[in-house]
Amino acid sequence: MSERLSTILNGLNHKAALKQEVYDITVKCFSELRSCVADIQDELAPKILPENASVEVIMSDYGDFEFHLKFSGDTIVFIMHTNVFTFPPTHPSRRTDYIRSNPNLGYFGMIQIYNFLSDSIKYNRLSDEGYQLARIFINQEGNFFVEGKRKLGFIFNDVSKNKLTRKHMQTIIEQCMIFCLDFDLYVPPVGSYERITVQQKNYFNNPSGIATGKRLGFQVVDHSKHKR
Repeated sequence: MSERLSTILNGLNHKAALKQEVYDITVKCFSELRSCVADIQDELAPKILPENASVEVIMSDYGDFEFHLKFSGDTIVFIMHTNVFTFPPTHPSRRTDYIRSNPNLGYFGMIQIYNFLSDSIKYNRLSDEGYQLARIFINQEGNFFVEGKRKLGFIFNDVSKNKLTRKHMQTIIEQCMIFCLDFDLYVPPVGSYERITVQQKNYFNNPSGIATGKRLGFQVVDHSKHKR
């Protein structure tokens, strides 16, 4: 066997196998996260007051790598990335003794969490923008850390100590929901639509028209183009 083929074989037997292992662990964690969201839905939905019947708490699946939690005007979108990542040497995680002692622990699967207006998804407003709430990174040992808003930016930032348990998942979900409820839709600046065309006027009368979002962020994906 040539030296080059030996190098390739070594890469397949080690790095590729490592990434597959991280991917498999992330899939399991994503499934558990989905189950945890379903439990939160089951707990909250029956307790909505009768006079607030239009307020819904609903979980919806969008294939193997995406699910949503809709609660009234907000929808949290959970997406598992299918690739495995590492960080540049300057990232804090790479400077921990935990990862320095075993660089393989510095490869992570990623689960992303976004906040969209529920109407953006309901009316398929493709130009509407969402807001990233958190990113969960999971390694070969099932250890994790979170990059996110408010408390999620610091309560789970030590990858050497944190195992992604169901209790931790519930905390992450609840913190995301609290953030969404406190994060209101702003009125556009007064000059935003000072003059509009007839086409824009028609958009205003069409639910899928003028782009709306709480703040600048991520665009809605057209799920009609994908199998479910």
